[in-house]
Amino acid sequence: MSIYKKIAAVMCGAAMSAAVFSGCSSKNSSESGSAEKTKEVSPTISIDSIAEELGAGWNYGNTLEANSGGTPNETVWGNPAASQEMIDAVAAAGFKTVRIPVSYLSKIDDSNGYKVDEAWLDRVEEVVQYCYNQNLNVIINVHGDGYNTVTGGWFLCNGEDQDYIKEKYQALWTQIAEKFADYDEHLIFESMNEEFDGEYHDPVPEYYDNINAYNQIFVDTVRGTGSENTHRWLMVPGWNTDINFTCGDYGFELPNDNNTSGENRIILSVHCYDPWDYCGEESKKTFLWGDKGQEIIDVNKANPRNKATWGEEDHIEEQMNKLKTQFVDKGVPVVIGEYGCIDKTLANAGIPNQIAENRVYYNGFLAGTAAANGITPVYWDNGYNGQYGFGLFDRNDATQTQPEIISAIVNAVSEKNPQAGRGTSVSGETAESKNAINAYFGIQTKVYTFRNAYGDSNYGAETKWFNTLIKWGEDQDGDGEDDIIDTGASFTDAEIKEDGRYSVGVSGYDFSSDSDGLNMLFVSTDVPYTNALKISDVAVYCDDVVTAIGNPIITEDNDGNLYIEIVNIYNTEAPNIEINMPKESLKIEFTIEGVDRVIK
Repeated sequence: MSIYKKIAAVMCGAAMSAAVFSGCSSKNSSESGSAEKTKEVSPTISIDSIAEELGAGWNYGNTLEANSGGTPNETVWGNPAASQEMIDAVAAAGFKTVRIPVSYLSKIDDSNGYKVDEAWLDRVEEVVQYCYNQNLNVIINVHGDGYNTVTGGWFLCNGEDQDYIKEKYQALWTQIAEKFADYDEHLIFESMNEEFDGEYHDPVPEYYDNINAYNQIFVDTVRGTGSENTHRWLMVPGWNTDINFTCGDYGFELPNDNNTSGENRIILSVHCYDPWDYCGEESKKTFLWGDKGQEIIDVNKANPRNKATWGEEDHIEEQMNKLKTQFVDKGVPVVIGEYGCIDKTLANAGIPNQIAENRVYYNGFLAGTAAANGITPVYWDNGYNGQYGFGLFDRNDATQTQPEIISAIVNAVSEKNPQAGRGTSVSGETAESKNAINAYFGIQTKVYTFRNAYGDSNYGAETKWFNTLIKWGEDQDGDGEDDIIDTGASFTDAEIKEDGRYSVGVSGYDFSSDSDGLNMLFVSTDVPYTNALKISDVAVYCDDVVTAIGNPIITEDNDGNLYIEIVNIYNTEAPNIEINMPKESLKIEFTIEGVDRVIK
């Protein structure tokens, strides 16, 4: 995944001696300058046991796949370098598998037989070794090279020169496979990540054929390098790792694994971020999901519009059952290489803990449903904590930031129980507390003298213009655009700490001198909209003339914040109110209740 956005010890099978892991753990010998090799052993992680062996998984995301301008750099996206301490914390938390996304990009020298930078391969091996030191399973892949949106991306199913792409891809996997040829089967190779043409539509058959061809090249190349690679588990995805485009009649073909003795050892790789508006969309509007979300609506009076309208429990169950029927039941293990949902606890200041509990429930439900169907779930952790983050740990000190989610995932997988996180209680301050609600006067006249809403990106609270009543003037500076004029008017806004009657307004400007009417009149706030707040008795004071507003629209703005709409010629549902233009001041009064449920 490219978003800025995603452990009990593994017990060796009876046929695997302790010396195998011991040999792996002594790689990177500083004295010899080369890794000590493990002996070739017979496969011990069988089709029947692989889901149990892999257990609950975790992604070391936004690290070895991070890049700047096409040059891999594991700290360039803001995360610290991968460390043994971080892997120790992941293992201690109960995860059994770590997926390490890796980008190569400029580390491949096209002018030198596609040779991969040795130092970069050594670094990948070092991070793999961190996991082996904790007896964890490891998945490594080719990650960002296949994105149309990444500078230097070359591994493109829609690329013009497919001969070049396939030759380079084969050379890359040859070098990766040779580097890790003597690592036992607790290291899994994944051919690619979210490979598609970058357009969100049904798969293009020609491009899908290329993806199928890449997977076959991958399998044949790895198997051809011998040693442990003859029976190593290999993961392959379909179009964009999408479940529907892989299971449906869109052209996906599993590669042949003729070089493996005894059994095919191919794993299907898919991702699941359903429903995306809840899981990944950085919007405050959809922050409730499933039965738990409905409970929050019923008990806490949350707005039903904030609940996902699709992709709930029955959808997750159907998707997992689809994978089980079409692959697991036919001897093809399945790994959900990425899933999770971003942190939206700040989306409603009145119920942050309940939103956090809903997030716990979602992750536990997906992980448990996957495990119940014999599927391995690997959580996407991008290292980012806070609003819209996927992080479960603070990577700076290797501590848990979301212990409730971690516990729900680990327990859901070990118990094969989708309801493992259902009763979780999150206490304490999971979101930043507010000491007050700030309400702001907003206006736009017919000649575009205005103050925009609090969250407006061009003229809102984060800009220098917010406390300025702006009027468009003539192009005095000759830049081809009308100049912005500060009218000199002043605003009175409200800081609301308790229930009561408040007013916001503007004074010091004669609106009647340049305009005969309003386009918009409103109150914007910095608090997310919630039914816990009640607005009543709205009135407008134009100089000394009072107009009671019997039917204002109490809603949410584009940022999801509470918004009182009095006049809006652009909204056909807004009340039709005639307000004279003031010569001295314009003020909006309103009564608010429920403040104690929103601020702390």
